[in-house]
Amino acid sequence: MRNYRFLAFFLVAFFVLGLTACEMSASTPPPSSDDAAEQPAPDVTSDVMDLLLEAKQTTEAESGGEATEDSAAPGEDDTSPGAATEEDEATASEAETESAQEDAADPEPEIVAPEFDIPSSYTVRAGEFPYCIARRFDISPNALLNANGLSGASMVYPGTVLTIPKNAGSFNAGPRSLRAHPVKYTILAGDTVYYIACLFGDVDPRAIEEVNGLTGAYTLGVGQVIQIP
Repeated sequence: MRNYRFLAFFLVAFFVLGLTACEMSASTPPPSSDDAAEQPAPDVTSDVMDLLLEAKQTTEAESGGEATEDSAAPGEDDTSPGAATEEDEATASEAETESAQEDAADPEPEIVAPEFDIPSSYTVRAGEFPYCIARRFDISPNALLNANGLSGASMVYPGTVLTIPKNAGSFNAGPRSLRAHPVKYTILAGDTVYYIACLFGDVDPRAIEEVNGLTGAYTLGVGQVIQIP
């Protein structure tokens, strides 16, 4: 754009010089030496320079204050707060890598299920039934029923004390583990550790209590998260 302005400037200058030359008619005889001495020659150079200066100012005014060559082009020096540099991105990437390494270095501790001796008798709680107890203690369901004078159709209520036979054979009525564990479990309305132990099959309620620090007359709140060993 600046080249175009200067080209216009020189064209105007050339035009002005041409007009000045034309004002001196070729048919007019040159003034005598006496007249020349009496009348000073017109200051053509001064008039031309004034016209050139006026043309330059007009050209600059029409340019509307466009940026000069020294002005920075848009985007060349972007120092806005939101402009992210490669260094910032590299720093963020390093921070994410370090965070991931820290997480990998500090994994959650493995839950180890505590072991308990199989009792000689057991009091049935709400949510429990003979097959659940046989699965938990890894004994034959039929042996448990026979030891207590029960059949598969017998109703066993909370508070019933069952005899746990010894050397009665392992549980043989399907898989002992009904759900994968260790795992976290969210308490629902009506849940007890005994009912939850039956849901998982081979988990002892005492192990759930110990892993989660449940002692005394504790209560489970809806939405509470516990560990199942």
